[in-house]
Amino acid sequence: MSPLLVAAAGAPLVLVCGLMAFRMRPYLAALASIAAAIAVSALWFPISAQAAAHTSSTIGPLLVEVVLIIVGGVLLAEVLTASGAQATIARWLTDVCRGPGRVVLLITLGVTPFAESVTGFGLGVIVSIPLLRHIGLSTARSAVVALLGLVLVPWGSLAPGTLIAAQLGGVDFQMLGVWSAVFTLPVLLVATPTILILAVGVQQARRSALDAVVVVSALWISLIAANFLLGPPLAGVAASITAIVVTLAIARLVERNRWTAPRRLRRALLPYGILIAGLLASSLAEQLLPLGLFGRVLASPALWLIVTGLLAFALLKVERSRVAGLLRSSRNRGIPVAFTTALFLLLGGLMTASGTSAYLAQAASTMGHAYLFLIPLVGALGGYVTGSNSGASAMFSASTTQAALVIGADPLTVLATQNVGASAALMASPPRVALAMSVAAASDDASSATPATDIQADASVGSAGAVTKVVVLASAAIAVILGVCAIFL
Repeated sequence: MSPLLVAAAGAPLVLVCGLMAFRMRPYLAALASIAAAIAVSALWFPISAQAAAHTSSTIGPLLVEVVLIIVGGVLLAEVLTASGAQATIARWLTDVCRGPGRVVLLITLGVTPFAESVTGFGLGVIVSIPLLRHIGLSTARSAVVALLGLVLVPWGSLAPGTLIAAQLGGVDFQMLGVWSAVFTLPVLLVATPTILILAVGVQQARRSALDAVVVVSALWISLIAANFLLGPPLAGVAASITAIVVTLAIARLVERNRWTAPRRLRRALLPYGILIAGLLASSLAEQLLPLGLFGRVLASPALWLIVTGLLAFALLKVERSRVAGLLRSSRNRGIPVAFTTALFLLLGGLMTASGTSAYLAQAASTMGHAYLFLIPLVGALGGYVTGSNSGASAMFSASTTQAALVIGADPLTVLATQNVGASAALMASPPRVALAMSVAAASDDASSATPATDIQADASVGSAGAVTKVVVLASAAIAVILGVCAIFL
């Protein structure tokens, strides 16, 4: 392969990473990289009409859906915060889990992955940040901790990214889910201690170590079992529910707390109930009935997020005088994040259509078995750039399994490390960081609530740049560990 072509194919990725490292605004870095990708395509990697049509049909609907999900998610977060619903849920959580480490585990390893598994696209962050703010974490610290809670992204939105990887890579969908679950252990082992140290401090994290071991073990084992028994679409939901139940059971046994569900709590949970029930019912209807395009729209997280956000005004009895202001603030916070996300998806689509991503993977396969170490890093780069494990799967899955066959490795396990590496990198992707900071800012009113635990709102994590640094280091550590696993397995 020509070194010139390899350098040209990688230029857009190098450019976007370099610009982000120098703290250029994400949308400007994305625009510059899109321009570079267009230039590279025009000079060396022309896009055929067939490739353009195929990529447009894939990326186009995804782009529209993601934009609507972000806007709808910010709207729901604004309404839940303004109505006091988040404060009600947070107070109940801190009542049933009085230990500060335990309540953080409940939110980050239970609530966050559950919301992400049901809907994906960062909803886990949208749901968990207001809860973390209400228990005493600062704006930026709650953003970091929530992002680190995105530990089940391969099963987000009922696992379309894993399905894409399996289809393009030519491997069994269920077994890819199983092996992705196996390789999720490094994600849990890196994310969980980091979450506890940031949220409650080193001393309290040590006191919560046994709880963390039990919850992580239950989450991981149930994730593997659920992929075997239920299949990947429901595996993340089942595993996160297991983590919630185990954490509450520990609190019940250790703290001797009594559980009650007052009317105010039930009302605060209504929007979540509608969102989850609507999504699961519509997804089931889409699978069982020949609904075509209508079924895909009906089962879309975007539709149910917007519907739930609008219904939440009435369900939570928000005053009419506040509706217009909340709609405006949701628009102002959500649209910039959606615009940035759309640009990164376009960049991923350009690289897929032009074949530059496949060319990079093929070039890397000439390294032999050393390439196995790089596969999770390549996947992580794809997840970081596109902000979507579906996008990363579309970019690299086919070429990854082809390269694995060439060097005599098992395509299934190799693709699983890429799938998990790409998904873990989503916690550090610019769109996710921007979304987390936006939702944290939307939850600022919650900071006036009296913290129910001794968690300190430390200012050592104090800006979007610092947030990015922490999650980038965590996702890089995960990718390196996965690379070592790929070589040995």
